[in-house]
Amino acid sequence: MTTQFRHRARRLLCAVAGTAAIAAAAPLTATAVPAVPAGSALAAGDLASSIALSNCSASLVRFPSSLGTDRAMMLTNGHCYEGGMPSAGQVITNRSSTRSGTLLNASGNSMGTVRADLVMYATMTGTDITLYRLNETFDALRTRTGGVPLTISANHPADGTSMYIPSGYWKQVWNCTVNGFVYELREASWTFKDSIRYDANCDTTHGTSGSPIVNSSTREVIGINNTGNDNGEQCTLDNPCEVDANGNITVHQGQSYGHQTYWITTCLSSTNTIDLTKAGCMLAGATGPTPTPTPTPTPTPPPSGNLLQNPGFESGNVSWTSTSGVIDNSSSKPAHSGSWKAWLDGYGSSHTDSLSQSVAIPSTISTAALSFWIRIDTGETTSSIAYDTLKVQVVDRTGTTTLATYSNLNKNTTYTQKSFDLSAYKGRTVTVKFVGVEDSSLQTSFVIDDTAVAVG
Repeated sequence: MTTQFRHRARRLLCAVAGTAAIAAAAPLTATAVPAVPAGSALAAGDLASSIALSNCSASLVRFPSSLGTDRAMMLTNGHCYEGGMPSAGQVITNRSSTRSGTLLNASGNSMGTVRADLVMYATMTGTDITLYRLNETFDALRTRTGGVPLTISANHPADGTSMYIPSGYWKQVWNCTVNGFVYELREASWTFKDSIRYDANCDTTHGTSGSPIVNSSTREVIGINNTGNDNGEQCTLDNPCEVDANGNITVHQGQSYGHQTYWITTCLSSTNTIDLTKAGCMLAGATGPTPTPTPTPTPTPPPSGNLLQNPGFESGNVSWTSTSGVIDNSSSKPAHSGSWKAWLDGYGSSHTDSLSQSVAIPSTISTAALSFWIRIDTGETTSSIAYDTLKVQVVDRTGTTTLATYSNLNKNTTYTQKSFDLSAYKGRTVTVKFVGVEDSSLQTSFVIDDTAVAVG
């Protein structure tokens, strides 16, 4: 972020809203961008609901529970706030504003001007967001312009999610995927938590600050575009660095990042306002009991020579990033050892599961190898067609390498151990990733346990 702002977005927080909803009002209708039909190919993103500001991008947004009679809202970065970039630790709430922007349709044409009357919340602490209240309701804005808002998702996004980033400033769309999450992202005096890392080819640029990160399938906002490392410097302005739970710092020149937005929904009151005193509110400035927004690292060190944290999953759902229900201690599928394991797919319907963890492989080691135990059972009866698959991948700045693909054709009744040489990744931070994809019928369960990235 320079004096003209780092035009990639940073994280999103929200605070005290200025207008209560009318309890008797009918729910907001026809405001969410229609979702891509289930089972169809993901559509490329468009510019619908994006807003062009004088120096940044923004979007027209709503809470999941917003009503048509509520004031419309505009979301952008904290470092795009017209009063200048908030300092570390600063939270701005309920401040008058006359900020205006141009609302765009899907093709990038103007639908009219929108104008704020209040900064509901702005900060660059833990996240990077400015949330404005506009001077008209959702219903009035829709009648005047035809514009409908994007819905802020109430859920943490999953690794591997297809997404798009529409920039109102550039009238351009970036189609990307989520490539894991960063424990802490540091840039100059600011620190951000649980940041979204983009795939290696997703190179947003200056001017895209404040653009929403939109799930390509659900068309909901899952984050806000923020920043990227320009010059390979460490933790400086325009050169954020990644910091893991143990304090290890890594730098990836050219890497772009965004931040979570579901935090906002943890602070909503019953009247669709933001209440920083609400128990469980995850936003900066919250005064109630606040949960830790990032997974707690396992309290014990990994086994000697193993770089993975919680390698046998016995600490439960910590240290790994996974889709819902993957890390599991049920008796339906036995673990290789202990009680916990990772169970991908097994639904008997179209489904994708993922499991990943990032590790820094020292440049000083002689060897590095990924190993794990896997059991595959299936309801498929074919002996020739791979209907359901599990990809074992390594992701780093150069892209994604698939080490192996297993399928229903590899079914086995007992665990077998697999091993892959990672010595080529010495001196790099990589993400070990498992992606299971199941078709529309007959289940296949890929069960993984006792993982390791062993170095010597």
